[in-house]
Amino acid sequence: MNRAVLVVLVDFLLISLVTLFSSQRTLEMGQQSGAGAEIGVEVKAVQDMLEVLQQALLQEKSAQGELRQQLDRTRQLAEARQQELSQREQQLQATEANLRAAEQTAQQLAAERDRLQQAQLQAQQQLAQLEAQRSEAQVRIQRLQEDLTKVSTEATATRSTTEALQAELAARRAEVQRLQEQMAALQNVALTAQAEKARLASNLAQVATEAAQYRERLAENRQFLTTLEQDRERLHEHASTLAKGLDTLAAGSQLLAEEIRQDRELAPNTIYKRYLENRLDSSFRATRAGLLGLRSGDVRTEHVVLFQDAGRVFALFHIHHTPLPTLPGGPDWEEMTCTLARGSTTVPLSALSFVASDPRVLVAPLDEAAVRALGVEPFQVSEDPAKFQDAVVVGAKEGYYGEVEFKLVPGLPRYLKMQRRPLGKIFGKFSPSRGDLAFSKQGELLGIMVNSQYCALVQSLPPARLVRLGKEIAQQRTSQIGAEVARRLQNLPLSLQ
Repeated sequence: MNRAVLVVLVDFLLISLVTLFSSQRTLEMGQQSGAGAEIGVEVKAVQDMLEVLQQALLQEKSAQGELRQQLDRTRQLAEARQQELSQREQQLQATEANLRAAEQTAQQLAAERDRLQQAQLQAQQQLAQLEAQRSEAQVRIQRLQEDLTKVSTEATATRSTTEALQAELAARRAEVQRLQEQMAALQNVALTAQAEKARLASNLAQVATEAAQYRERLAENRQFLTTLEQDRERLHEHASTLAKGLDTLAAGSQLLAEEIRQDRELAPNTIYKRYLENRLDSSFRATRAGLLGLRSGDVRTEHVVLFQDAGRVFALFHIHHTPLPTLPGGPDWEEMTCTLARGSTTVPLSALSFVASDPRVLVAPLDEAAVRALGVEPFQVSEDPAKFQDAVVVGAKEGYYGEVEFKLVPGLPRYLKMQRRPLGKIFGKFSPSRGDLAFSKQGELLGIMVNSQYCALVQSLPPARLVRLGKEIAQQRTSQIGAEVARRLQNLPLSLQ
């Protein structure tokens, strides 16, 4: 209820109560008998009114309590809002302070970023320099590792063959002693012949002296002088015959020594030692244009030897020692180079030549100046490959060699068939493989293994096709060369492929 209405009602009730009380007293004093019933009605009405007013008062108190509670809650909420507002103002002030500090920090970070960018640029430059130095160092390390590997391999091969070389040296000493005894005997024969020749010369001198005396007495006894002249002529003929016999004996001694040398078998260690002393390092490099303008290529390095045939010197290659393709659809190289090296001396090759007997065998001719520059002795080609039953095969890869039995094959005069063994060893019997070199027991070159079973002879090799190296290789289409090699291989017997 409204407060003003409540006040009016209270005032009205108070006045009504006062009026009622006054009326009740008057009625008690003057008119008690006549108006009793009416007064009872008014009192009941007043009591009802009082009850209504009491209920209204109670409701007003209850409403005031609720208002007081709402006021307290509102006051608490206002205080909380005030506290929250104070806290937000403090947070705002702190945020402004942090913002100012962040701006200062951002300025410092910007300056630091500029400084770091400059430092990063300098670091990138230093990194590029260090990367270049690292690349150079890696190249040097790789070269040193290759040199170390080569030296280690040679040292291992040397240690493994030292005992065999000592045994071979003892055998060679015994053989030299035997040959020296034979030479001593031949020298004794030559000395005897020389003594006989000196005696005949002395006799000839005596005959000449006697002839002079006979001439002085020519007038006295011409017939006797004629006889002496005839005797002298016979003595001259005999002396000439003895001199010719002595020359024939000397020539026979030389022929005998040459035949002994030709029939003498060399040990595999001796042949391998000569191979090591005269081998060369070949290096092929082929390049062509690749994707995105980049250059792609192929590099092949192998050991090769020189051989002499028909007065000319050649380097011997297997086609797998070169980047030339052996199948159709091979790469078309735009440039191909090859060099032969021994130590610090390098000789470039200008051309390769396929041989007519087998498309896997290639040779490269060298002139006398190149051979002298390389400082090696070319191997002689065996004129009689069937003279011995075994051959000495030197592996294309480092570290193995040995004796292998071979046979002649009817219908294949340009090949020797090597007998393969299930197990191999460094000395004695072992199984050859593609690219190995075969030597006779006299140290002469027989040929090169075209596969794991057949050796192609190199004696009197007729050329089939010339391949010029350098940039001229682009005009010769190496893919067509590969197709031609594949076609020639297919025409060979199946066992040779």
